[in-house]
Amino acid sequence: MTQYDDRVLHELDGIKEYDNPMPGWLMAIWWGSLIFSGAYLMFFALSFGEGTMEAEYRQQTQSAIASVQAYVDAHPLVPPKPAELLAGAGNEAVIDLGASRFARSCAACHGEQAQGLIGPNLTDDRWLHGGSVEQIFQTVAKGWPAKGMPPWGRALPPEELSALVSYIRSRQATNPPNPRAAEGDQVMPEPLPAQ
Repeated sequence: MTQYDDRVLHELDGIKEYDNPMPGWLMAIWWGSLIFSGAYLMFFALSFGEGTMEAEYRQQTQSAIASVQAYVDAHPLVPPKPAELLAGAGNEAVIDLGASRFARSCAACHGEQAQGLIGPNLTDDRWLHGGSVEQIFQTVAKGWPAKGMPPWGRALPPEELSALVSYIRSRQATNPPNPRAAEGDQVMPEPLPAQ
């Protein structure tokens, strides 16, 4: 261990302040961190060179968007025929699957009986975005993000998506208690096929 001469800088009321230098290894770390931080700031924060973090972030974001778009283009969302959706509205197994999915994904906004909470009432004959089963399918699949309705078309398997639309159609004219006030245009529900 190196011995230093005690050199007193100040003394006041018997309290002495010594001038003992910091160890060399600690000073080397301090100066090294200052030099490194300066170089880091010059390279990344001041955008010298093409390898900036922002440029890399933008490139990776564009790559991710392109890969998602390629998947969407390769797997288009093809709605089932309206007759299939209407037939599902009379099929107990399809209704059970749709009711299960509705309880997990839709009841928080539309109510347990589709009577409407923060989302519109799905049991009356009024619709904001069209009330045919095709239009209901498009609304569920594509959503209305500006109104808080997420797009479920890519999040749900196709059979659950179709069952959900069939379930919603089956809830029309059920008159649950405490329904939300009617909104939108009046649309007469399409008749269900004879069982």
